[in-house]
Amino acid sequence: MNGDLENTLNELGPEYRDVVARLRSAREIEPARIGLKDLAPGRACSSSRAFWCRAGYLAAASLFIALGLSIFMQDAANAPREPYAGAKVYTVAYAPTEEALEIIVASQRADGSWSNDFITRQNAAALRASDDARMKIAYRRAVRYLRSKGLAPLTDDELKVRGEYAAKVLAGA
Repeated sequence: MNGDLENTLNELGPEYRDVVARLRSAREIEPARIGLKDLAPGRACSSSRAFWCRAGYLAAASLFIALGLSIFMQDAANAPREPYAGAKVYTVAYAPTEEALEIIVASQRADGSWSNDFITRQNAAALRASDDARMKIAYRRAVRYLRSKGLAPLTDDELKVRGEYAAKVLAGA
C-alpha cells in the first residue's frame, strides 16, 4: 500500500486494519485459458475430422440465422402495402382532430420528441391548439425538448403552409 492509503487506514482505526489484512490475504486468481477441447470433452475436432466438425458448426450457425431472420421478417411479409403508409407520421399533425392528437401523444418519446426534429416541431404546433390537459402536458414536454436543441415549435402559419403543401402533393399522387 502507498502512504496515502496507510494514512487513511490509520484514521479509520485498528478494526479496519483487520479487514484490510483479510482482503490482502485472499488468493489471487489467474485467468484460465480455455480451448475448444476444454469446452466439449470427447467432442474435440481431431485433424482427421476437422472439416466435418467445422461443417457441423457452420450448418448449426446457418440454421440459427435462418430461423432468426424468418421470425423478424414475418411482420414485413404481412405489412399492408398501401402507398404513402409512412406519410401518416408526417401528415397527422396537419388535421388536428382528437383522433390525430391521440396518435401524436401516443407516439411521443419519453424525452418529449418524436422520430426527428421536423416531426417534433410540427407535432408540438398541433398540440398547442388543444385544450385537453394531456395534450398540454405533451406540448410542454415537446417545447422543453425543442428548447434544449435551440428550436421552437412551428408557428400556426408554418403549420398551415406545410399542411396545404402536403395536401397538394398527396392529391397529385
